[in-house]
Amino acid sequence: MTMPKTPKYYRQRFLLLLLERVGGDLSKLDFQKLLFLSQQEAGFSYYDFVPYHYGCYSFQAQSDINLLESLGWLEEKQRSVRLRQKPEDALSFDDRVALDRFASRLEGCRGQDLLVYVYKHYPYYATRSKIAEDVLGKAAYRTVQAEQDKIKRKTNVLYTIGYEGRSFESYVNCLLKHDVKLLCDVRQNPLSRKFGFSKGLLNGLLPKLGIAYRHLPELGIPSDLRKELDTAEDYTRLFKNYRATLADKTELLQLLQTLVGEHERIALTCFEKEQYRCHRHCISDYLQHHYHIRVCHL
Repeated sequence: MTMPKTPKYYRQRFLLLLLERVGGDLSKLDFQKLLFLSQQEAGFSYYDFVPYHYGCYSFQAQSDINLLESLGWLEEKQRSVRLRQKPEDALSFDDRVALDRFASRLEGCRGQDLLVYVYKHYPYYATRSKIAEDVLGKAAYRTVQAEQDKIKRKTNVLYTIGYEGRSFESYVNCLLKHDVKLLCDVRQNPLSRKFGFSKGLLNGLLPKLGIAYRHLPELGIPSDLRKELDTAEDYTRLFKNYRATLADKTELLQLLQTLVGEHERIALTCFEKEQYRCHRHCISDYLQHHYHIRVCHL
């Protein structure tokens, strides 16, 4: 049989070798949990996770599984995933040693035992689980409830956040931990080569995590105006010109004020990590000055 094409990314080669080391044929639930523990307890950092319907979950990992199946490495069924080809040991020596040690330590820990271990040791990731209380029992479930209580906020806040340098999961965790209920995308063209940050995926995935999504393209800056931003003066000029346009966008700005009142905690999002390099800070400055809305940059 012809060997499939070698996966492009190191994390995908890691995913294959992990699956091989932990048996090669697992339920999707077990594999997500073992992948999570490999990142938390074995020194790896190739995937991030969010609290989801059955605990810790990586959308990036599931996307990689889909790709690896298309390449012929895996067979994915409704509730399970198994290797079709034995992967090459295409990891560093240290990673292979750490992975073997991890697989040996967790050998035989599957199903209910694995769920209980993860939920007890990492209760934040059980905060959106549909089954955590049944799995843990009422007494142990109190630790999960305590994590839920930490997240709940009472004050109205307008956050701003950029996704530069963040994985989709770490970005979402930041929103969840600040109890954001609505994400307002202020990019004119909400497209990204980075997993999770195009409009379609944000609009499809965020509501599953309890966060509504709304695109406000009229508040974006045309891409041709964002070219050749090389100096601080370039950014100062860009934002000065953008602020001058806000007087013509009062209806949209009043809408944001209304959305803060309705949802209590909303976030404006764009690409740049630092808000001072992004036009979102011009919008938040306006809302703070004219409507006295509390602003926090994440």
